[in-house]
Amino acid sequence: MDRYKNIIQKIILLGKNNDDLQAALVIGSQARDDHPADDNSDLDIIMIVDHPDSFIQSDEWLKQIGNFYISFIENTIDGGVERRILFDHALDVDFVILPKDNLNNIVESGVTPHILSRGFRVLVDKIGIGQSIKQLPQVPQVFPVLSETEFNNIVHDFWYHTVWTAKKLMRGELWTAKACVDNYMKWKLLTLIEIHAHLKNGPDYDTWHGGRFLEEWAADWIVGKLSDCFSRYEKNDMLEALLATMDLFRTIAIEAAEDLHYPYPEMADTYAAGWVLEHAEKIRGEITRNPNK
Repeated sequence: MDRYKNIIQKIILLGKNNDDLQAALVIGSQARDDHPADDNSDLDIIMIVDHPDSFIQSDEWLKQIGNFYISFIENTIDGGVERRILFDHALDVDFVILPKDNLNNIVESGVTPHILSRGFRVLVDKIGIGQSIKQLPQVPQVFPVLSETEFNNIVHDFWYHTVWTAKKLMRGELWTAKACVDNYMKWKLLTLIEIHAHLKNGPDYDTWHGGRFLEEWAADWIVGKLSDCFSRYEKNDMLEALLATMDLFRTIAIEAAEDLHYPYPEMADTYAAGWVLEHAEKIRGEITRNPNK
């Protein structure tokens, strides 16, 4: 927190001088005890304001906090708006801008919002939001058990995209192929890794979000295989990453299906994997003849 001391003091001062700013809360690594901030951590601030547009569209309030070089707007996963700023000394601050009306929704929910469940620190509070949230009960995050339909959809989605990616490789669309194998398909793989972790450790086992700290909560044998699943920007390497991702996904999915007592979608796997393996030799042959493609 010391690296952000000056910025925090300026935010507190902004709260005193700006009537629109009703509350400012530090969340994330700078406010939690579990996996606390280090020298590379950013600063996450929730700002509850009367007029969001004046904070989203204007830079005047930011100039009161410090000299900045980069500013852009991003939508949050819960439908909010976030301004991401890079200040002097590469200090990055994410400001989640919430209208004051959202306060009622937070309090009326009856439980601590997930975004605040790992802890928060009050910087500005003109409306008693900090005390109101502290009085809300903590409800542990429980990973939902997937229905058989949901599980099948994830598996079929994955195997469909193995064929799709192989076709892109055969056409020489390397950017598109890499975006699928190292992005879209990896999110499907991550979903399976999370499912596996909860099946082995219980529905309240902490898998964080978005793959954060995966190396700590995922099974060691899974983590050990991930290095083969990502590729360089080169056709043959993408092919090998695709094949490795297929092998790992299959192993996890079969084990998950057994634990869930669902039949594994064998036909989807057999057909898609067979097609990819058949055409993998053609892709390798193209690489031999045209090494620069």
